[in-house]
Amino acid sequence: MNVVKRNGAVEPFDLNKIANAMQKAYKSVGISFTDDECLKQATEITKAYPKTQDVSIETIQDDVELYLMKKKHYDAARSYIKYREKQKTDRDNPWGDNDDRQDLILNKYLIPGEGKKEFIKRIAFGNSSLEKILRRKEAIFGGRNLYAIGREGNITGSNCYVTQDPEDSLESIYKVDYQIARTYSYGGGQGMNLSKIRPKGAKVNNSSNTTPGVMVFAEKYSHTTLNTQQDNRRGALMLVLNIDHPDIIDFITTKLDLSKVNGANISIAITDPFMNAVENNEMWTMSFETPYESIEKKINAKDLLKLVGYAAHTMGDPGVVFIDHMNDYHFLSEYNDVKFTATNPCGEQPLMPHGSCNLGSINLNAFVKNPFTESAVYDWDRFDFVVKEMIGALDDLLTMLGDRHALPEQREHVIQYREVGLGVMGLADLALSLRLPYGSPEFLEFLDKMMKKMLNSATQASALRAKELGSFPRFDYNKVSSSSFYKTGIDPDTDELVRKYGMRNSRLLSIAPTGSISNILGVSGGVEPFFQINYTRRIVSMFDEEKTITIWEKTPVALAKAMGVEPEKLPEWALITSQNISFMERAHVQATIQKYVDTAISSTFNLHNSATVDDVMDIYKTAWKLGFKGATVFRDRCAKIGILAGINENTEDLNPATPPHVHMEEKWTNKKTGVVKEYVTHIAVSSSGHTPEKIEKELCPLCGDVLIKKQGCIHCNNNDCDYEKCAI
Repeated sequence: MNVVKRNGAVEPFDLNKIANAMQKAYKSVGISFTDDECLKQATEITKAYPKTQDVSIETIQDDVELYLMKKKHYDAARSYIKYREKQKTDRDNPWGDNDDRQDLILNKYLIPGEGKKEFIKRIAFGNSSLEKILRRKEAIFGGRNLYAIGREGNITGSNCYVTQDPEDSLESIYKVDYQIARTYSYGGGQGMNLSKIRPKGAKVNNSSNTTPGVMVFAEKYSHTTLNTQQDNRRGALMLVLNIDHPDIIDFITTKLDLSKVNGANISIAITDPFMNAVENNEMWTMSFETPYESIEKKINAKDLLKLVGYAAHTMGDPGVVFIDHMNDYHFLSEYNDVKFTATNPCGEQPLMPHGSCNLGSINLNAFVKNPFTESAVYDWDRFDFVVKEMIGALDDLLTMLGDRHALPEQREHVIQYREVGLGVMGLADLALSLRLPYGSPEFLEFLDKMMKKMLNSATQASALRAKELGSFPRFDYNKVSSSSFYKTGIDPDTDELVRKYGMRNSRLLSIAPTGSISNILGVSGGVEPFFQINYTRRIVSMFDEEKTITIWEKTPVALAKAMGVEPEKLPEWALITSQNISFMERAHVQATIQKYVDTAISSTFNLHNSATVDDVMDIYKTAWKLGFKGATVFRDRCAKIGILAGINENTEDLNPATPPHVHMEEKWTNKKTGVVKEYVTHIAVSSSGHTPEKIEKELCPLCGDVLIKKQGCIHCNNNDCDYEKCAI
């Protein structure tokens, strides 16, 4: 026997679903029946159904109502009827509680003439369970999938791509330029690492004699990104450079000038050896080999990290990627040929060359029963079900939209690895609903349990799909199960399924920022605290005076109502935001989540204007020690805010940092002649870039240390030596 749903979909008859619905109706009015008793009642209600005929869901629900009335459980019957009415309202008018702002964001994903009801049906692609999940705001796909499903044309469903890293040749550099442009035209974002390109001033075998270096090509890729349209918007690009590349200082400081590389996010790929050098206050070497010469530059590692911190403090760029941890902590870390050098534009997806990933996110707040009360509990069974359904849906989309990738290499990669990225949102709302202060020890304990559950549910779903449809072709149980990530997060019962059936997907969890989709569902984005609990808006009409109103986030308002207070009177623990939470509490939240996420987390540490460059450096050091795969900071009222804000806004930076001055030793060796030239480069940094002064290396005649330029004079670098020579 099957059940025919209202939309015509057919599902296997399940007596437990009827019993569960009755149990909920009883509990809502204080009647106590055991699960077994409810199951017996459901059996009695349905005993006359022909076993060889399908039955409609309407018939079942009508019979439940009649049974409750017959047994004189009138209050339970009334509760069940209200439940049916609410379900009907939700079907006919889904997301009816959305405000104008939410509807405005949703509009960019709608097909002309489409309403919310039709939109949900379209993106559920005939899956009745998925349609219910969407209606209940329990989960939703990422933006590219929302746009692509059901539309015709060359439109990708993948948010994330990483292209091949350009090699040190014009042919490769321009080939990659074509590849990213082509990908943008389909709607995808791109990431790449530029570290194979030789540095500025290196010899080349053409009429130029020397190369202009990495930044010229970074600018080229940035222009391509700005100039390739995607349905009234531009593409998105992440550029990465390794910390040991000789052009790293140019890269770090480039976005201090907003006229440069303004079509890309930039990140520094930082290694464990570099961070160890910072800890030990050691020199750091940046080097590059070409057929013609060997190039080596040395700088104090702490000075170099401070330069990164200054740029981020001033402009919010660059971010940092802890590339070793990114490569060491995921399902495929034991595959010798799997290597990540870059991420997608938001940083949540490290991918191989031509890799792609489609995204979806779970609304964590949707599974709290009795929210805001002392009896608030999490619906673990429903959470498990939705996670598994979403993994299956994302995998289905890989097949449905598999020919919607711009490049044949991308289409082949999806076949070989079948990467999906299921994330979360509404974490700040969840904290309020459970009355657990965001970042508190109790919250971290719950978060650890929840994320481990999510990882195992997702892995089980992938294993069971592998049983049905086959593993991703590169699956190797011995290698996957040997990874430190697998050993840390996978439970024995999950391991048994993977051992038996394999995995359908090589990547499972990815925490995206969820800016648009979290707004559509009315919850906080990603794993961030609330950016602010409320904000003010000016309203000016033609006839009335100007008014200023305060708009509050929805969940704090609901909490205040449940507590019987005005939102302004909420307790301090309920008013935690990214502006007032301590850095260590915020860091431990991300570290707890990262333990169970096989890809990465897109998240920004929002800092007070009073934060210093040393504070930024401490964030980098702490993030590295806690096992982050990356870190981004953005300081309130930094110079970038001042440049981008409107002319009437007061955004003066009250705490600009003093620009650092650093010194670097260079050694250029001509491989053909053996001639070695050594220099000391003095680098003066400003809020808009940096100015290098390169002079031939000269040693102190007294102690033999290097002479450097300070305040217009030449001084010995040795603090214990008094030698100097200055022009009179």
